[in-house]
Amino acid sequence: MTRFALWVALAPAALAAGSPASWVPARWDGGPVEVARRAGDKALADTAIRDAIDRWYDPATLGLLDGAPVNCLLLTLAGGVDPQIEKRQLQLVKEYARRAHERGIAVLGLVYPGADPDSVVSAVRDAQLEGVVLDGEFRGGLEFARGLERRLRAANSRAVVIPVAPARLLRETEWPVAAVEGEPPEIGKADGPAIASATGAAWIDSNMWRARSMRPGPDRPVWISHRLSADSPGIDTRSIADAAAAGARWIVDLDDQLRSQLLRRETEAVAKWRSLMSDLAWYESRAEWKGFAASGNVGIVLDTAAGAADSEEYLNLVARRQIAYRVVYRRELSAAALEGLRTVLAFGFDPPTETERKLLSAFAARGGLLLTGPSWGSAPKQQSYTVLAEGEGEIAVYKDGSPDPDAVARDLEDLVPTAELGVSVFNAPSALSFVSADADGKRTLIRLVNYATRPTGSVLIWVPGQFQSARLETPDQPPLDLPVKRSGSRTEIAIPTLRIFGALLVQ
Repeated sequence: MTRFALWVALAPAALAAGSPASWVPARWDGGPVEVARRAGDKALADTAIRDAIDRWYDPATLGLLDGAPVNCLLLTLAGGVDPQIEKRQLQLVKEYARRAHERGIAVLGLVYPGADPDSVVSAVRDAQLEGVVLDGEFRGGLEFARGLERRLRAANSRAVVIPVAPARLLRETEWPVAAVEGEPPEIGKADGPAIASATGAAWIDSNMWRARSMRPGPDRPVWISHRLSADSPGIDTRSIADAAAAGARWIVDLDDQLRSQLLRRETEAVAKWRSLMSDLAWYESRAEWKGFAASGNVGIVLDTAAGAADSEEYLNLVARRQIAYRVVYRRELSAAALEGLRTVLAFGFDPPTETERKLLSAFAARGGLLLTGPSWGSAPKQQSYTVLAEGEGEIAVYKDGSPDPDAVARDLEDLVPTAELGVSVFNAPSALSFVSADADGKRTLIRLVNYATRPTGSVLIWVPGQFQSARLETPDQPPLDLPVKRSGSRTEIAIPTLRIFGALLVQ
């Protein structure tokens, strides 16, 4: 089946967009409120871009969604601008939402800081929206969202409230969608020209670790939210892949230039949009992958109750070392949660409780390796850590309670033999991977995302165990069966090249 045929085949899915779990979202911001809200934006000096944003709720733009997998639109609703402008906006949204509903598309209102909660409730009811998305820093933080939810219920509205927030603020909350504040996935630019780590690997900005830390479930989808700019080739396609690789969905965004070109129905822009929707349809057709659980010999204990400000960065930096890991929530720490792990990182909550200490000590005594902080005792005064014997295993005690995550990731490679780290990925300095397995452990799925603008060379993967077959699936070519080489206790597979995304299924 071609990518276009797949897109069309998934079109009926739009008619079933009845719950947050089934929503495939796109940011569809526009109208006079959006123009007013962005009054100081230099991009709006371009009259074509300003006109496109102002006229985006022309019913003709719904034609872009014919057959597309997107079935949930985020329309600008309120932003604390002039009341007369918001009144005009509501009339546009009301009519546009009516037409979208006729197509089986869910509609959410985008609400920005400065909006009046009572006016938002009235607008949601008037336009019959399925919910609102709160985008930005609101006074009171998530309490603003809770207050808005209470107002909606008091008005007998079932509309959902979805706040966009950092991952650490959403893990212990029960919003119907975990809309995580992310960043454009690409080779990192934060360090200026220095885009490589000490080992020569590229410094990668990715949202994969954020999505993984949220543990997407069938009833609580994870969305990644970040805006686009036109100066990063392929960033929209990569954004879809980056989120989907960890079971999440990116809130599809349109850069201003593309939006202007689409409104004028320019051929290249329409082709680009159709290609993007074909890619999105391909990922949506792989729903089975969401049932695969994270797999790895390393466990990272994440302290969600404390906001995870200290411990979540280990998820990011260990992933950059191509080390497969499982996230263990601190509140769920148990012998069962540690089963099958070779190594456990327990930082950011120093000291552990007595119960936690017994669990982690028992893990090490059974032959595991525990990395933890100075409250364990015998912490060194000079070097960063010291290794203590514990039964059949070891405990690496660091002098700092929250040691540098990048240093810890490097230490892992020194402390644990490569063969014991689990799945290993080589020759992919610009890529990140996510390893998962099905319920019976007979199939292992390695999803890879290349963050560079050029394809990788040959990528070598070592998988523990004896596997009989390996199949590579990508959005841009038919499935490819790859040769497997069994060597000792592992299976070796070489991926010839990786453009943006590849999923290797071994069984």
